[in-house]
Amino acid sequence: MKTLIHAAAGLVLSLMIGSASAQYPDKPLRLIVPFSPGGTTDAVARVMAQYLGQLIDQPVAVENKGGGSTIIGTEALARAAPDGYTLMLATPDFTVNPSLRAKLPYDTLKDFTPIALIGTYPMLLVTRVGGGLDSTRALLDQAKAHPKRLSFASAGNGSMPHLCAELLMSLAHVDLMHVPFKGNGPALTDLVAGRVSMLFSGAPAVDGLVQSGKLQVLAVTSKTRHPSLPDVPTLAESGVPGYEVIAWFGVLAPAGVPADVVQRLNTAIGAVMAMPEVREKLSSLGADLRASTPAEFDSQIRSEIDKWGRVVKTAGIEAY
Repeated sequence: MKTLIHAAAGLVLSLMIGSASAQYPDKPLRLIVPFSPGGTTDAVARVMAQYLGQLIDQPVAVENKGGGSTIIGTEALARAAPDGYTLMLATPDFTVNPSLRAKLPYDTLKDFTPIALIGTYPMLLVTRVGGGLDSTRALLDQAKAHPKRLSFASAGNGSMPHLCAELLMSLAHVDLMHVPFKGNGPALTDLVAGRVSMLFSGAPAVDGLVQSGKLQVLAVTSKTRHPSLPDVPTLAESGVPGYEVIAWFGVLAPAGVPADVVQRLNTAIGAVMAMPEVREKLSSLGADLRASTPAEFDSQIRSEIDKWGRVVKTAGIEAY
């Protein structure tokens, strides 16, 4: 299998170098991560950069530009030359920010070129073991009986964990207390200590705490059960019809990148995401790893801007 993958990678590279659009790529690429080093997005970017660099025979340097709820890094991408040498690994924050902020230093729909959606994964609804919330039904029953008594932690106002909980409240008609933290780590600390009732999180951040018996997974946010958690129901199965949230990673470039360069990047990234080595290194995400077409990624972006815009408006969420 590895031989076949590397043979395919060689074919991809030969196609990239051999077409009419000259010599692209003939110098190093830059991959912006709009978060500080050390997080999940940074880890995914470094794996992708390593293997993409090997495939195209050019270094791919990861550049962390954290801050401003990903706005600082995203603005840097918007201002970069549209030549295919500057990319960014985007997350759902990219589609949430237009609703949270009246003014951004870029146009979300006009200033970027979607290259590929590379991975999707569900969020997990987790609670403390022994805290009396052993199922989604028990959680919803308590929330309905005692509005605002149960609390949910988040990694900050407008973050994906926050929006997951707001969507839950909207669809289940319950009222929970929001406790925002400056990051996922402090939120998990207070959840384990029993100072907050629940949290939505990606799998890597909570896996160790679940394995050690401190936290339990009540539900997944995807439409269907996840293959790595076959015994964990979806929220839709658990009494919240219509609930679905899928987190993702995708590669963006500035607006105006030539179409043939976009296609070469998409093909190369697709080959990288199919490599067994990459899948093994990213297995803890529990993600569906594949490269979409640029058009599919563009459609995903537009759909999510609409979806989260409705959630933000209904909940009255404001950035701060």
